Amino acid sequence: MDNLLQLLVFVLIGAFIGYITNYLAIKMLFRPYTEKRIFGVKVPFTPGLIPKQREEIASSIARTVKHHLFSEERIKQLFEKGGYREKVKGGIQTAIGEIVDRIVDDVKNSILDKGGYRLPFVKDGLHSLANLLKDKLKEGLTERLSKKIEESINRGFYEAIKDLPVEEMVKETLMEIDIKQLEEIILGISNKQLKYITYLGAFLGGLIAIFQYILWQLVRS
Repeated sequence: MDNLLQLLVFVLIGAFIGYITNYLAIKMLFRPYTEKRIFGVKVPFTPGLIPKQREEIASSIARTVKHHLFSEERIKQLFEKGGYREKVKGGIQTAIGEIVDRIVDDVKNSILDKGGYRLPFVKDGLHSLANLLKDKLKEGLTERLSKKIEESINRGFYEAIKDLPVEEMVKETLMEIDIKQLEEIILGISNKQLKYITYLGAFLGGLIAIFQYILWQLVRS
């Protein structure tokens, strides 16, 4: 009975130590928020890890955002997902269709009026030729113009984005977030996982205590 009680005490103490150690480690990610001094001497591990490395963390996140979210390839993907290519092509197709129809019809009517063609087969031939020209011109011009305009938009937009101080803006935004608010956001998102970490600390502490108890018993015997 005494051995069982001793083992229980070992396990409880080990679990408590493991739990408290992990709990403090998580808290020390953010706390204390500022540097602490006693009689002018800096207290170790103050401020917490994230407040201390806040500028470096913000710079790293800002670089990642700039290089991965604002690359030329990524911008192209965003445009394609937004369906802008189809919208541009549709607008060009409508505009070119109206222009081509007007020009070809004007030329056709001018030929018919000036030439004084009255024979039905001549008129039918001109109509067929006009329709064929319309289709070919619309198809060819739409494809060529769409490609040229798309390239210009991609190039122009990427150049504009590239010149923006994205990295600086992201870093400044992150630095403006209150450290207490940042702590609430991160801990709120990962609260469940962090609880498991503290419980795991208690479990491992209790497990280590069992091994310690066994070794202690072996040394005593």
